[in-house]
Amino acid sequence: MQSRETSTHGISKRARGNRKSRTTLNSIPAMTSTATSKPAQATGPVSPDDSCKTKITPACLQAIYNIPPDSALNTSSNIFVASFVGESADPADLKKFLGEFRPDVSQGTTFRVKAVDGGTNNASKATIEASLDVQYTVGVAAGVDTTFVSVGSNNTDGIAGFLDVINDLISQEEPPFVLTTSFGFNEKDVPVGLANNLCNAYAKLGARGTTIIFGSGDGGVAGIQNQNCTTFVPTFPSSCPFVTSVGGTNSFGPEVAVSFSAGGFSNVFARPKYQDDVVPAYLKTLGSTNKGLFNASGRGFPDIAAQAKSFQVVRGGQTISVSGTSAAGPTVAGVVALLNDAVFQDGGQPLGFLNPLLYSSAASALNDITQGNNPGCGTDGFPTSEGWDPVTGLGTPDFAKLLDVVKKSS
Repeated sequence: MQSRETSTHGISKRARGNRKSRTTLNSIPAMTSTATSKPAQATGPVSPDDSCKTKITPACLQAIYNIPPDSALNTSSNIFVASFVGESADPADLKKFLGEFRPDVSQGTTFRVKAVDGGTNNASKATIEASLDVQYTVGVAAGVDTTFVSVGSNNTDGIAGFLDVINDLISQEEPPFVLTTSFGFNEKDVPVGLANNLCNAYAKLGARGTTIIFGSGDGGVAGIQNQNCTTFVPTFPSSCPFVTSVGGTNSFGPEVAVSFSAGGFSNVFARPKYQDDVVPAYLKTLGSTNKGLFNASGRGFPDIAAQAKSFQVVRGGQTISVSGTSAAGPTVAGVVALLNDAVFQDGGQPLGFLNPLLYSSAASALNDITQGNNPGCGTDGFPTSEGWDPVTGLGTPDFAKLLDVVKKSS
């Protein structure tokens, strides 16, 4: 695993300026090291370049996941990127990123900024997480309107503004169609009442047509970040059954799980009905492994996965390599936004709450990941397996196959 850059990103902290906050907010830690139209339609497979095994770019993601390079046409499709603790993105960095990695997209492409709880975007002090999230939502879903939501510290919701931003979006006449977030908590650090309130708010927003995406975390079975533990540590909001949790993979031919991909079972939320087939099947295969270290009756996560290592990101004018499920989340958000665009072209409705579709007809449109595990707490963690597993979920997206499923179901 690569060394983490010393910054506000990836460091455990109380939400700044919020003394009433009762939870410890973490970014899903992006691990870094310095390194050098028409509506979206299914296209024929393109073999990824060998360089994609060591450096991920939008072109790599297009090739690995059959994502079309075409820009979206429907002006309705959009992505909101929620960010916290002073994270900021620079339009100049996005311009350089597009010039280097998406030269087919106008370098004049930019993003909107929305403030909640006094949040601001300080472009002169761009941070890793915000740069990653903006560049890969724009870079994957070209032509889709992207809004960076900066959540400040002027909150009293007890959970660092997480509930405030969702209530703000619920109150909008037209909430976003995709919301991606690369921050989270260890579930045990969130009071149960707060967790339930926030999870119920996600359910309301999903019912309005928003697909809500979270990176699962980077500590394997140890939680958001690696830590000493004697029982497995689920993460939240990934453990909420009304969000889509994204784990991490790397390489291709075959694609394998990254060891830091957080996953497991909630100690707060019961297994949702849409998991009633896949989770018992996994537990039967698992047998007595890790017995007593997790809640077998809890909601399993993640739901899906995507590449999570060595993403090429421009920050402060310099290209760096970034790893973490915080890279996988925006990738999946881009895929969903392009699927929405295709559906809108046909007069259809947004995908909204995604999990019921993923666990039914869309399961066959995912690339099953059967190699790897997510160690932590002095164990090897959970192993991947055929079908769903608490490392990579149901697998990684194949845009062409998903588009076929979505069109048939819309």
